[in-house]
Amino acid sequence: MRRSRRPSRKEMSCPRCGEAAREGWAFCPDCGAPAGECDLCREYAKKGYGYCGKCGRPLAQRPERRGDSHALSKAVFVAAPAIIALLIIEGLSLYWWAGDVFSWIPGHELKMYLLLPQMVSIGTLGNGALQAYWIFLIAAITASGVVLAYQSRTIVTERNGPDLVGKVERTPLFWLSLMFSAYLALVIIVAAIQGAIGYVITAPDGLPLGTEPEAFLSYANAAVWEEIASRLVPIGIPMVVVAGLSGRKDFLRYLLGGFGVTKVGIVLIILSATIFGLAHLDSWGWAKVIPMIIGGLMMSYLYVRFGIHVSIIFHFITDFSGIALAVVGEQIFSFIFILIVVIGFISVAALAKYLKDGIPKIGDMPTWVAEDEDQTDDSSRSNLG
Repeated sequence: MRRSRRPSRKEMSCPRCGEAAREGWAFCPDCGAPAGECDLCREYAKKGYGYCGKCGRPLAQRPERRGDSHALSKAVFVAAPAIIALLIIEGLSLYWWAGDVFSWIPGHELKMYLLLPQMVSIGTLGNGALQAYWIFLIAAITASGVVLAYQSRTIVTERNGPDLVGKVERTPLFWLSLMFSAYLALVIIVAAIQGAIGYVITAPDGLPLGTEPEAFLSYANAAVWEEIASRLVPIGIPMVVVAGLSGRKDFLRYLLGGFGVTKVGIVLIILSATIFGLAHLDSWGWAKVIPMIIGGLMMSYLYVRFGIHVSIIFHFITDFSGIALAVVGEQIFSFIFILIVVIGFISVAALAKYLKDGIPKIGDMPTWVAEDEDQTDDSSRSNLG
């Protein structure tokens, strides 16, 4: 295919040819000359697409991505092996102690809450019901990891193909690595600032630690149920209503996320993150609110762009880190943690660049629902990246 390009001065037959190219028309309406590439052709090419989403021109010979973007993306993805290692440690620990937790459950109860934004009790699970719920939690976490790995398969299957970096950047594993590493770095920065002015995060009394059965149950519950309560309820349910009113026949699938970022989606992301942060106020105090809002923004974005399975894995890795520390010991855990944090500061820079490039494009986003609903492993529809 011939690369589309802007027409040269000689090729322009009239003064309106330039206007035709900017508007995305294939030909000039005045003289009939080919209009060349539109103002978004290069943007779509940079993201690795084969065709322009505005004018439909083929982008067979894609412009090379800028070197700084290449470097940042590669640096961010260095965190992926460390995050995968941490996830494997936590996952194996979950399976290893699953039977002990199942046997421990009789005689114990788990209170269930909704976040409105304060935690509102909706009931208690115990005995057989709690054992069944424990099995559900393990299944939900396992399924989330499997789906995330499947959606990120292009990292392996197309590692020798063209524009590998661009394809990697559209996988949930890349964004999980970016968000989680940046989150750790930002939490350290926020904690240092808050500590300098006298606000120190203090863990609430009775917080389960180590490999206690209560720790496994509490943190697995947090990874799954808190994502349901703080992502599916305040984002998914409103988006189901919006999609239904917009005439989407598949509106129910919006409940699980992965529908792409829209203007109303951004509002719901901010709302969800705020609710999530304030829900930690009573037990942790104000010092915990800002870090939780930051984490809430990241998990909400992952939910909206890729689906609830990615936000569950983010939450799982975060909350099970204490269990991983108890299992592998301080030296191994510290090595993994420090590597992720170091890369995290690079991820903060990469995230800032994505935001800098993406925020000006918010005005071009769909208001309610994205037009293209095919959210596959190369997810890149309507996002800030």
